[in-house]
Amino acid sequence: MNEDLDLTLYADSAELVESATTEAMELIALHLLQKGSCHIALTGGSLGGEFARALVSKINQSKDLSGLNIWFSDERFDSVDSPLRNSRPVRDGLKNSTVTVHEVESTDNGITVLEAAESYDSQLRNIHMDICVLGLGPDGHVASLFPNHWDPTATGNAISIVDSPKPPSERVSFSMSFINSSTEVWIIAAGESKAVAVTQVLEAEPSVPAGHVMATELTRLIVDTEAFFTE
Repeated sequence: MNEDLDLTLYADSAELVESATTEAMELIALHLLQKGSCHIALTGGSLGGEFARALVSKINQSKDLSGLNIWFSDERFDSVDSPLRNSRPVRDGLKNSTVTVHEVESTDNGITVLEAAESYDSQLRNIHMDICVLGLGPDGHVASLFPNHWDPTATGNAISIVDSPKPPSERVSFSMSFINSSTEVWIIAAGESKAVAVTQVLEAEPSVPAGHVMATELTRLIVDTEAFFTE
């Protein structure tokens, strides 16, 4: 078992999202108070989208959050208005103009996925992620790093993905090295379909990307009972 992993268990996905986003807001406020800035990376997937929408709702209820920067640990390379874009919940919902959002460039800009990754990599230069939120796929993928479709040795901040086994095939993703440079990484998972992958995280299973996640200070696995308890 991974003894460096901090496990938090919730009754269901709704309780998970509400509690985790409340904790995120508290941590954001602490960083802003202590150093005047906070960098948080959000993610995609069904639970990642719920987390993003709930966090944005709380951000909108706050006043001045100057210094808060929102990034995305991975993004589907598609048109800017595509419902597939992981940034869509933030783009559609954010009303607080004091927050800075950093989106991956889209296909609308007439560039390749490699160029989009190079641009995001450049933006991330000298950026330290305070909180990196990651969804967990049933296959053990995190961000857009899929088993048998990722390079564990990649050292860039953002990398291009051209053969994702889940459509769309082209994506931009944080590298594992950049994920693991974060102060805190929160892996969130809910539902019975994630149970095997949760076990792989708990056991630091090296055959899947999720088994390689390890932040510099705190690595959290935040799950509901269905994702944790298996028969």
